[in-house]
Amino acid sequence: MNPNLLETVEGYLTPDVNSKISKLVGENPSNTQRAVDTIVPSLTAAACHQASTPAGASSLMNMLSSSNLSSIPANFADSLGGGTATEGITRTGSSLINGLLGNRANGLASLVAETAGIRPASASSLMSLVAPLVFGGLLKHVTATGLTASALPAFLASHRDQVLRTVPTGLANKLGVASNADLCGAPAPVAHPVVVPAARRPSAARWLIPLAALILGLLVWRAFHRPALASIKLPCGTTLSAEQGSFTYNLANFMINGSASDVPKRFVFDHLNFESSTTELTPDSNQTVNNLVKIMACYPNMAVELDGHTDNTGDAQANQTLSVDRANAVKNLLAQGGIDPGRITTAGFGDQRPVASNDTEEGRARNRRTELIVVRAK
Repeated sequence: MNPNLLETVEGYLTPDVNSKISKLVGENPSNTQRAVDTIVPSLTAAACHQASTPAGASSLMNMLSSSNLSSIPANFADSLGGGTATEGITRTGSSLINGLLGNRANGLASLVAETAGIRPASASSLMSLVAPLVFGGLLKHVTATGLTASALPAFLASHRDQVLRTVPTGLANKLGVASNADLCGAPAPVAHPVVVPAARRPSAARWLIPLAALILGLLVWRAFHRPALASIKLPCGTTLSAEQGSFTYNLANFMINGSASDVPKRFVFDHLNFESSTTELTPDSNQTVNNLVKIMACYPNMAVELDGHTDNTGDAQANQTLSVDRANAVKNLLAQGGIDPGRITTAGFGDQRPVASNDTEEGRARNRRTELIVVRAK
């Protein structure tokens, strides 16, 4: 059996280790565990993406050899007691994260925070703590099997299927990749020889065969680009189908597994977009609202606050008004779905609470958001 990096790393992440990590970052153990379960495959995917070119593989191998990683996996638990040991492993992790992700590190931290329901600062700290363990585990396999830089990409790519099952939906965007299906390289195509008789084919066959090949290629592409869906059964019997790591997925699981002490709990909507400068939802956003209606209907004591935010483009007062109006527009849709408006409060903050720089289009897109805060869960 081929060695498995993810299983090696997970073997060191015992419940006791998770408890120590959660205390270090100031988050509850369950959310910390979700964050770690997101970070490990995400860093593996990032390493695999970097190793997809000869230069990237060489750079990754240099990172492994230049950092003092060999003893970290065995001593990882002992490094989490605070003091100089913890500071040392955190510094090592920060250096590894910077070498692997550069200016994309903050994007991954925000994705981990949204997926696990923790603060972005906690997600960054967790990444710095966990990175030495991931890279230390990789170095362990490199040393044990004598892997060279040229063989490193194949080893990492062998984890592709497992990585795709466990990374959050938006990881590719944070790594600058077209889609999650392109992480760790696309699966190798299966070549089938075509025997062409010497006799001249009818003219129709000249385009039927390429057309069939095109259709087959599209089907294969769709198979590998389809987001991972999870079936979530709510206590009232309603079943939701949601992308893993999505707003609906995270909110539903919080309502099922969370407790009264976990509120207020903030979630950022995804797949909830408005037509430019209006309060009208885009057609593909309706399903998100419909799923929220179903969740709130299953939890009649659930109360929420809807917060609207914009980027800093245009007039500040107009942005403030638009953010309030958009939050109220979502409230009205929930009321139309049968949810008591008394369970929903709204607020708008315009461009006053950015979560990213407004100097880039990506940052402005992140700042144009609607948030849901669960203020009463059960």
